[in-house]
Amino acid sequence: MINEISVPFHGSNLFVVRYNNEPYIPMKPVVEGIGLDWRTQARKLRSSSERWGVVMMTTPSTDPYNSVTCIPLRKLFGWLQTLQPNRIREDIRDKVIQYQNECDDVLWKHWTKQNTPNEIMPVMPPSSMRVLMYMEKGHVVSMQPVPEDSVVFRTEDIPKLLKEPGYFTVQQLKSVADTALSQLAMCAEQAMSLRR
Repeated sequence: MINEISVPFHGSNLFVVRYNNEPYIPMKPVVEGIGLDWRTQARKLRSSSERWGVVMMTTPSTDPYNSVTCIPLRKLFGWLQTLQPNRIREDIRDKVIQYQNECDDVLWKHWTKQNTPNEIMPVMPPSSMRVLMYMEKGHVVSMQPVPEDSVVFRTEDIPKLLKEPGYFTVQQLKSVADTALSQLAMCAEQAMSLRR
């Protein structure tokens, strides 16, 4: 098993390093590959070091004499999604989108190819997938795939959405109304039994 691999990615050399049996990413090459200011991004990463799982380590190919800022590969997708292309300089906007769309998958594929025997190669998720993320205290605690024909919204938005034309078919509205009437009848019955 190797401790570090170099991954060419759209003109940059990115790295994946083994730390505590898990792949970590030195972030400076990623940030500079995108075209962002490293000092600003390093400050942001370190200010939320617990959120991003930041580890300072010495890596031979990145900087053999100084510690570099690394995050787990599993956190890279989340970090990339914090970059808002519409708030970034126009000259690097396409690069940001390119990294958001491809970088974590490319690094994962290189890492698993180097560190997993071919017969047990993991199945990669589709490159495009809708997910519902559950968060607690600012951290994603679980994710659930959302089918393409599904809509996710807050329960308090239901009355407003029911009034919007085009969200629901007549049959769906009838089903919602039947369910709501049934629930109201059950609540009224419980309230009456409590009054007795």
